[in-house]
Amino acid sequence: MTTYLSSDHFPTASNLLSIELETILQKDFTGSFYAMLAKYQQILADNKQRQLWPGINKKLQTLFMCGKSVVLDGPMIGIPVSIRNSDYFQDTVRHLGRERSRIASIEWMATAWNMTFADTGLWMGKAFEPLTRETLAEKCEKDDSVMKAFNPESTRIGRNFFRDPPDPDLIQGITIPVLTQLWDLKDRPFSTSAEQFGGILTKANLEKETYIPYNKTGSIYLADFGKSVVSEMKGKDVYQLNYRWPALRPVYPMTRLVDEIVQIAEGIYLGQLIYATRHYSLGRLRLPFCPDLPEIPIGESYDPHHQHPLDFLRRHFSEPGKDQGGDVDYGYQNNGYFLMMDPAYAEKVYADDAFPQLRPRPGETGYTTLGYDKKPGRSPKRSPSMQRQWPEITDWANDWKLNDGLKKKFTTFIFEPSPKESDTEDIRQLLKEDESILQLLQRISTQISLQSKYDDHLVHFEKLNRLFRCGVAPVVENGLFKGQGSKGYNVRADGTEKRDYYGREEITCGFDYYHGATLNLHLGLKETICPDPTAFYDQSQLFPSSLASVLGREPAGPNILNMIWHSIGKYIFPWAGKSFEKINGRKLSMLLDESDTLVERYPQRVKELESHLASAPHYDLVLKNEKHHWTDEGPYTRYLKSGSWDKGMSDADKDFWEKEAGRHWVDGSNIQDERIVAADPLMRIIDMNYQLPDPSLQAISQSGPSPFFRQGYKFLGTCDQDSILPMNNGKESKKKVFQFHYRYPMIGGPMPIGFCLDELVEIADGLFLGQLIYSTAPQVPYHSSVDPAKFKYQLFGYFLLLDDAWQYHRLAIGLDTWKK
Repeated sequence: MTTYLSSDHFPTASNLLSIELETILQKDFTGSFYAMLAKYQQILADNKQRQLWPGINKKLQTLFMCGKSVVLDGPMIGIPVSIRNSDYFQDTVRHLGRERSRIASIEWMATAWNMTFADTGLWMGKAFEPLTRETLAEKCEKDDSVMKAFNPESTRIGRNFFRDPPDPDLIQGITIPVLTQLWDLKDRPFSTSAEQFGGILTKANLEKETYIPYNKTGSIYLADFGKSVVSEMKGKDVYQLNYRWPALRPVYPMTRLVDEIVQIAEGIYLGQLIYATRHYSLGRLRLPFCPDLPEIPIGESYDPHHQHPLDFLRRHFSEPGKDQGGDVDYGYQNNGYFLMMDPAYAEKVYADDAFPQLRPRPGETGYTTLGYDKKPGRSPKRSPSMQRQWPEITDWANDWKLNDGLKKKFTTFIFEPSPKESDTEDIRQLLKEDESILQLLQRISTQISLQSKYDDHLVHFEKLNRLFRCGVAPVVENGLFKGQGSKGYNVRADGTEKRDYYGREEITCGFDYYHGATLNLHLGLKETICPDPTAFYDQSQLFPSSLASVLGREPAGPNILNMIWHSIGKYIFPWAGKSFEKINGRKLSMLLDESDTLVERYPQRVKELESHLASAPHYDLVLKNEKHHWTDEGPYTRYLKSGSWDKGMSDADKDFWEKEAGRHWVDGSNIQDERIVAADPLMRIIDMNYQLPDPSLQAISQSGPSPFFRQGYKFLGTCDQDSILPMNNGKESKKKVFQFHYRYPMIGGPMPIGFCLDELVEIADGLFLGQLIYSTAPQVPYHSSVDPAKFKYQLFGYFLLLDDAWQYHRLAIGLDTWKK
């Protein structure tokens, strides 16, 4: 089937290796190596299929072990296939019979790569060019073994190709400019006289490059035949690329990098990324105040054969028996795989069943040469299909006006009379002709940002305050979150996956979710420190007291929180909205429990609280309840005195909790977009409620405008509540709101969410306005019996929850979006 793959190419060939190769060729190969490898790449680029990654990496290892060592010459199209973490506990776990440690198995590098660059074509390949013996001597510092191996037929100097991603987001957009400076990238050469990095540019190779779209080149290496430096390769013959020589001026992490390549099919070469795990350089430091001084190396410069003139000093002072003889042990490990593909087969490489994401785009080199300008338009980027209810809408910024249903939805307020007697103006008059309510909010938000830029005062938020006071609170109906609009929900679905919740299996019921956006933030602490904005701040209330000079007196000072959010925060924090689902009486009774016997009632849950340091405020409440810190009972204490649900609760109390759950409460979570996946290990440590969504429910979001990938920051949602902020209430009546409770001890969650109690109203069909509210008296521990006024709740800003239709519109007008 192929002359390039054989177990005989491995130094310690075995029947097992031969069987593994034959299994791959029989089960996965269907006539095209491009299609087979593309399938591998798609799985490894999908964070939702991480359970398949170890098996695919094992197959790639088998293919590499059976590949043939050959010279690579000229330009090659490239694509990363697999990225893997270095495993610094590899030796330890192999003694225990495992391939990788749990820490390395997190694969955070692969997760982050998949979220940002996996299918963008950022890295597009390499060039392998001839060089003179003199250039080689300069680049390897006359290393004996390298110079003895010099052969004009096989020795090469190489450079990498880089390309601007299509429709880049903020992170993708800054990549090429940053790499250009960091790695000293050069513009793509178009003639043999172009000055490059020491290689000889030939006319034939430049012609081959016309099939590869790229615009920057650099990150150089030396290449020649060699023996694999990875221990499990048993000295296998490879074509080896070394970035580490100091004269190549590598920048970290290239100071650790060695690539190895073998051929596995006609025009297809498989490479493995290899990083040193010890004895490596972190780069060079130049002191800005001493520009004439030489650069200071940080770490150990690459010197594999101890040839540095002063190396005897290092050996003299090193530990006995450590690197005293022979080559340096750099602890090389496999860190993933990549493909090199001959541009002579470019049409096969860029085919729909191979790697269309690498295909030249209009205006790029190769687009016309390969005839894509004459072929029917095809998207080079694979993405899940979007099943939309409004296929006729192509421009969500404007086309909604042509749809009667959407026009009514986007321009009709859901209002009730404000409880505040001073709200006499009809707030609906703010809406301009041919303007949606969301565009109105965007306009108001921009005005607030401008007005509060130098004066962070709530007076600038008054339009949002009035909109909130006129909004209508959503309800809980038969355990379901329900808005006041025509449908009352965004999606409505049940899950399929059984989950264990405190010793009982549950399936998600009545699931609904809404997309999230932030309007404006405000430092609510100011109102607590100085309730009268015309007075001086009382320095005795400040800790540290130096805050007084910062906060000063009127004007209130710049709105730092809002400025940080709109300039940086929204591009970093992956909050994507909130989800709601039914909650049963058992779970509700547990999460609202403030008994003095929480440790005995829920030992496993309390242990989780204790082990998650970020949940310290919640665990502190458990201890305070145990010591009877509060003398008054909370509103639900009487229904918990007979015991917890699983330990003695009476039937009457169980009946109360089931009815209470169905009438007033929902189980809520904050949802996060794809950016959170890179932080999975950290979030599992921080947030005890952090979880992967039910696959069937996550799949629903994949068909909408903005998929979510994780859930966490759990809360209890409850309806028909009086607002805790005096600014929302009148003298005679209080504003009814929907509240998000994060503060009960058994809920848990990372700081500062344990001091949060948000409120929500609906202002249009499927569009909700929320107030971000925090206690500014963290020294007052939470208990439901305490007067809310003692917690000094203050407004810290406004957010939105949006159904799918509003989200399409929001993305089109660019309201608080992190993608361009």
